Amino acid sequence: MRSCTGCSLVSRWVTDAWYQKKTWIYFLFPLMVLFWLISIVRRMLYRAGILKQIKIPVPVIVVGNISVGGTGKSPLTAFLVKELKNRGFRPGIISRGYGGKSDTYPLLVNENSTASEAGDEPVMLYQMTKTPVVVDPIRSKAALKLHNEHDCNVIICDDGLQHYALSRDVEICVIDGQRGLGNGHLLPVGPLRESKKRLRDVDFVVVNGEKRSIEPLIKDVGIQKGDFLFGMTLQSADLVNLFDTSVLPIGELKSLDIHAVAGIGNPDRFFKALQGLGANVVGEGYPDHHDFVLSDITFEDGLPVVMTHKDAVKCRSLFDKEQTNRPENLWYMPVDAQINESFIDSLCEKLKNAVIPA
Repeated sequence: MRSCTGCSLVSRWVTDAWYQKKTWIYFLFPLMVLFWLISIVRRMLYRAGILKQIKIPVPVIVVGNISVGGTGKSPLTAFLVKELKNRGFRPGIISRGYGGKSDTYPLLVNENSTASEAGDEPVMLYQMTKTPVVVDPIRSKAALKLHNEHDCNVIICDDGLQHYALSRDVEICVIDGQRGLGNGHLLPVGPLRESKKRLRDVDFVVVNGEKRSIEPLIKDVGIQKGDFLFGMTLQSADLVNLFDTSVLPIGELKSLDIHAVAGIGNPDRFFKALQGLGANVVGEGYPDHHDFVLSDITFEDGLPVVMTHKDAVKCRSLFDKEQTNRPENLWYMPVDAQINESFIDSLCEKLKNAVIPA
């Protein structure tokens, strides 16, 4: 796998240390202690009411994680929107819009929104769900806009488990079943934003991948599995051309030589998914929310280039910006989250305890 240079190389060294349990990372232990003190004091201030939480008049579901990097939160958010709509709810999505910069907030995402303005994940979620998506660094303002102007009676916050300023009714923590929680330490010694004991407090833990792989973690944390632990898989769909509506059936990937590019939290997961479909993959991995340039996705050999949906919302605009001819061999692969139906049953039971406007 090729990676970009500079900060990307440092990021990869640190990530490898977290998940391969390298010993040199423990030189950062004093910084971890400082991070722990700040995070624990901050949460205590919210619990004591010294720092105020904003309560929204409709139920709020937070989909987040306790580790940095991608775990599958956005596909799960899209899944929740679809399933809640099927059960008569009117959901909307809020996001901080990481990587985007707008002149005005709250920002309502639409078909003309760009990743540079709204962030890559909000644009992708709007394309996936066609449901109202509002971006604001202050998530409570985004939530109020959805409630007041778009008749949403359930709000799903994509990420934000540690954004305690927004009161929430349901917390869902997503864990990467392949990588788990790495060495189990807080930043910067490990990948954790909060202690793994935080899993005791959430309403649901969703494992992206093999659920059995984290059962030792659940035991170590000291919580009962009960009905709150669910496994999730990501189902690949036919590839979609970056510039038109044409599709490439995933069955045609078998034995096909391709370039795969990914600027997500765990590029290897994407590459392995393509390899599992039979493709011969040359992987080009970049940091999460990578700011792509044309040279990242164009190659002289003319092989098809396959990327994630999240990266596609950024890469599409490169050709308009640079006024470059659009190649025909750029594709993205959508994914759909698959979870046992009992998960939605349990979630709806939780929502019954909250006030759902008619």
